[in-house]
Amino acid sequence: MPLSQLLRIMWIHRALSLYIVMAMLALAVAASLLLPKKYTGEAAVVVDARGIDPLAQQPAAIPTQLEANYVATQVDVIESHNVALKVVDKLNLTKDPALLAKFQAQTGGVGSIRDWTADVILKYLTVKPSRDSDVIFLQFVSKSPQAAADIANAFADNYILASLELKVNPALRQSGWFDQQVNDLRAALEAAQGKLAAYQTEHGVIGVDDNSRIDAETARLTEISNHFVAAQAAMYDAETRQRQMNDALAKGRADEAVNVLQNPLLQNLKTELARSEARFADVSQRYDHNHPQYMSAQAELESLRSKVAAEVSNANATISREAQVARQNTSDLQHTMEQQRKRIVDLQHNQDELSVLKRDVESARAAYDSSLQRGGETRLESRLNNTNTAILNHAFPPMKPSSPRLLLNLALGLVLGFLLAVGASLTRERFDRRVRSRDDLLEGANIPVLAELPHARIAMRGYRRGIALKGRGTEPRVEPA
Repeated sequence: MPLSQLLRIMWIHRALSLYIVMAMLALAVAASLLLPKKYTGEAAVVVDARGIDPLAQQPAAIPTQLEANYVATQVDVIESHNVALKVVDKLNLTKDPALLAKFQAQTGGVGSIRDWTADVILKYLTVKPSRDSDVIFLQFVSKSPQAAADIANAFADNYILASLELKVNPALRQSGWFDQQVNDLRAALEAAQGKLAAYQTEHGVIGVDDNSRIDAETARLTEISNHFVAAQAAMYDAETRQRQMNDALAKGRADEAVNVLQNPLLQNLKTELARSEARFADVSQRYDHNHPQYMSAQAELESLRSKVAAEVSNANATISREAQVARQNTSDLQHTMEQQRKRIVDLQHNQDELSVLKRDVESARAAYDSSLQRGGETRLESRLNNTNTAILNHAFPPMKPSSPRLLLNLALGLVLGFLLAVGASLTRERFDRRVRSRDDLLEGANIPVLAELPHARIAMRGYRRGIALKGRGTEPRVEPA
């Protein structure tokens, strides 16, 4: 519908529209005068999203989105049932006769009046966070200005208390948990230290960094190895001489053995034996075997031969003993070297075991120290009595009621009356459709308009004006239709 047509319809039914608008204004005035007056107490609290942590070295930076979420969370805390219960307890609202009567009327005395009262006062609480700051406004509506201010202040105070509890109670629980963990970790540290001490006592290990003992044992192993190599060379030499001796004995030429040829005493005895044999040969040619010189020379020769045989036997026995002693010495040195190697391996194994035990002790000590430090911080946090929230403004009893507002109600009545007037005019026009202009005729019947006569009242007014002007001798002025 064109706006011109709508305005034309409103003008045609202007009397009805005027009555409706006046009626709505009168209703708004009556409502403003008859409705009970309500007062709004407003308190303001400020929150710091970064918090106040005396244990922190510097405040942490918080993103803007998280800060906005933090403010929204604080709004939910203020509107929580827990804070409302604290307000009920602080103001002792459960003993208010009016609330008791209302509780009995609505619930019949069934349920907790404390919870019911908390839900009731939450209905009249409005929490509005500021758009460009961290200030939150708490508004409470009541029929009494003093009650509105008291309850708004009670919500602000108990919100601070609830914020402190939300911060301290988890710290208290964590403090108890950390105390138990500290005791357990202390017991684990003592057990690890006991194992380390027992292992050091049992194996005689000084420490994981004391490698002098291993170095000394390694040097001793090197010395034993050198002796073992020398003993092996001596054994091989003795066995070689023993084999040569055995070969010479097997061939019946024991005096050709190397040890015999290299024995100076045997060489001297052989020299004397050769002289004795020469002298005996000379004596045997000159004397008979019964002659004393013959017998003396023969006895000397036999004595030297027995000495040479005995010395050869001693030399061969010495070679055998030297070979046996060399083999035994080599075996003993090899056994000693193996024991020394095993000792070094055992020492290294002990050092490795000690290192593991040391690391266990260090790990247990680190865990104990960390838990002890964190537990101390948690205990300090549980004793804090300040929060990151503060009351910016306390509510005071308002001087003027917040509702009903006469001007606002009049404005709403005017708008509502205008809307109802438009609706009533359109409804009446729908059920009483008339042709009032050329546009209606053209749109309704699709009949073109050739001419339009002026309104009767306008024509009569023009006729009367013309007569009056003629009587004055003045030409009538023609007004456009």
